[in-house]
Amino acid sequence: MTIADVARAAGVSKMTVSNVTSGRVGVRPETRARVLAAIEHSGYQVNPLARALAGGRSRLIGITVPSLSWPYVGEIVQGASQAAEAAGLDLAVFTWPSGQPLPDGLALLRHLTGGLLSILPPDLEDESIWPRSAPSPPQVSVGGPGRYQLLVDNYGGARQAAAYLADLGHTRIAHIVGATDTAPHDAAERLRGYRDELHSRGLALPDAYVSPGTYHERSGLDAAQALLRLPDPPTAIFAANDAMAVGAVHAAQDLGLRVPHDLSVVGFDDLPSARAVRPNLTTVRQPLRDLGRLGVLWLGALARGEQPSSPHILPTELVVRESSGPGPSRFKGVL
Repeated sequence: MTIADVARAAGVSKMTVSNVTSGRVGVRPETRARVLAAIEHSGYQVNPLARALAGGRSRLIGITVPSLSWPYVGEIVQGASQAAEAAGLDLAVFTWPSGQPLPDGLALLRHLTGGLLSILPPDLEDESIWPRSAPSPPQVSVGGPGRYQLLVDNYGGARQAAAYLADLGHTRIAHIVGATDTAPHDAAERLRGYRDELHSRGLALPDAYVSPGTYHERSGLDAAQALLRLPDPPTAIFAANDAMAVGAVHAAQDLGLRVPHDLSVVGFDDLPSARAVRPNLTTVRQPLRDLGRLGVLWLGALARGEQPSSPHILPTELVVRESSGPGPSRFKGVL
């Protein structure tokens, strides 16, 4: 049961329900009685996050994102939206590309919001961004620098992927690296995990097996085509995200190869596109919605004066589907 359900049952707005549950004055006695009756009938539990932020400057949560076109950003925002809805809070999403000057509209967040969730932000402790001398709302960073950080185990997820392919019998495993300008930490950790796992197994890792990418599908296609034309081509490709893995699948198919019979492909993210491509993509699942949900919960904790243990690293999970299989014995590459 959510605050929206209570509002519908009482015939009032969500803001009115929030005003009643937070004890604010100005609500008519008959309206308050109707809301309380709806709460009692529904069994709705007042969320402490809502109470915490209600005592501050605003019930508005601000989310800054580098771009709304990045698929994983939408997953994080959905998780934050679900947590905010359950707490009777509102969300405002602002785009702020990394490395760009702070726009005037975004600077207003410091005055208008009760908390700020930043996805891949610049350094939040930079005084030119959030002056220490001025009051600021609680701030939580997802995937980037900051005092309170929520991160994903990119390194462990990459080792899982490489270990899985090696266990299938693949000895020639290539990696398409993520962009180092938009998410350098993620790309570096996935590359490090891939390398460490192969080295721990004594598998060869030619320099040519590590190919640069941009996190976009086209870069995965181009990189995979180059890898598959090597004199000793890989029999498996681990891409640093799902979009590039989809590009690798298409590259193999364009070259007349069968996935996974001639080439196994593994991605990273587990976005809806992983299930849309044929064959369905084996990938490393990031808990993207959990990042958004926990970010909102952390903002509530900070508003109550609590100090979350930071950084907090969420685990990943290997999801096996149809794009991976045993290492082939016949494949000699494409000339």
